[in-house]
Amino acid sequence: MAPTEKIPLPFRWQFVPGKENSSGEVVWRWRVFSQAGHLVMQSERAFETLTDCMADAKRNGYERTSD
Repeated sequence: MAPTEKIPLPFRWQFVPGKENSSGEVVWRWRVFSQAGHLVMQSERAFETLTDCMADAKRNGYERTSD
């Protein structure tokens, strides 16, 4: 018997370092992709630290899972 509800697949989260144009400092952004590879959402701004970036991602639904 087939399930009546679709099973939601987990999103793939990516934390990406980049350079700030004006100062050359490293900044962080997060992105979320569907299992098909489509961009679902991304951070609205850059963050100075990976910790700050991950905290914002958690506010937007990121949950760390063990591999």
